[in-house]
Amino acid sequence: MPWAREALIVLRETASRYGATVTYADLAEAVQHRSGVHTHAQQRTWLAQVLKLVAAACHGRGLPPLTALAVNAQDGRVGVAYDSVLQLTGEPPFATKSERERHAAASRLACYKAYCDEIPENAAPVVAPIAKAAPAAVSAPRKPQPVELRAPVCPSCFLEMPLMGGGCPNCD
Repeated sequence: MPWAREALIVLRETASRYGATVTYADLAEAVQHRSGVHTHAQQRTWLAQVLKLVAAACHGRGLPPLTALAVNAQDGRVGVAYDSVLQLTGEPPFATKSERERHAAASRLACYKAYCDEIPENAAPVVAPIAKAAPAAVSAPRKPQPVELRAPVCPSCFLEMPLMGGGCPNCD
């Protein structure tokens, strides 16, 4: 699915900036723009499924759950779609919203440690800040470097295997 691939790239780029998060609305817009596949459906009807695919891809590759970086614009917290991270590992569901957010904060820190070059030595998990309108910029923001995402290649037939992991659909 092109949206899942693009969401994974956007979230990896977000993880490369310590303390950064992306709102669901901004992620949905970026995914559609980058993939060239657009919908008039509201993001709440489809973005959770995309995030579940991203969570599965991260889990299958042993990456930290990048979905922790996608937050609600109103309160800066992850939503129910983040629960798929626990479902993939077979852990029981979160008992409270606070528990979900603490887990997401720890996951965000793991993402920054995996993808960000500059992390403070005393970095600790923190609840995502509330998204605010950006102040008038004095200088142009630095454009993030594109992250090349390559799926594994089957050693037998040399076809690209599925992004979510698993065996080769051609050989298996």
